[in-house]
Amino acid sequence: MTIYWVNTDSDNALDLMTAVERALESGATGTPPPPGMSSAPATPTDSGDAYLAENMALARATWTVDPHRIVVSSRPGVAAAINAFQRLARRATWWYALPQWLQISEFHGAVVRALDALAEKERLLGIRVREIEQMRLPAHLFALQQQVAGLRTERDLLERRVAELEARLATLDNHASTGTTT
Repeated sequence: MTIYWVNTDSDNALDLMTAVERALESGATGTPPPPGMSSAPATPTDSGDAYLAENMALARATWTVDPHRIVVSSRPGVAAAINAFQRLARRATWWYALPQWLQISEFHGAVVRALDALAEKERLLGIRVREIEQMRLPAHLFALQQQVAGLRTERDLLERRVAELEARLATLDNHASTGTTT
């Protein structure tokens, strides 16, 4: 599997297809975008979680593997020779390592996009939960107040009924003790 990196200055799909066609005809695979140029959003997912935001920014900035990158030497006197040798070795072996680098870059890009999607979904769910809580609490409180009012009314009716029954029982006891029947 070969990945072609194509750059265009336009958002037009036809220009993009023309660039892809040229890359396929010439066989030039291009170079991956520099770190930090991911298509993922660069905004933090949740401003309240600095750790997550910092690590997501780092993942977005470093997800791609640059097949032409070398360890730049700063040794006095031989740095230029070492760097030139590394570049020469990279160019001579790019065909061997490129498939692995591209597979690693694809995987890292997919992981970063999946993490971004999950973080965004979590953020939206958090917003939704807060909205539901704000919506339901007043409605729930109102329903509870209605139930309490209904229970108080029912209690008052029961107290009146009990008072009526006690009064009747008292009159029955009075009639029974006096010997009169009704």
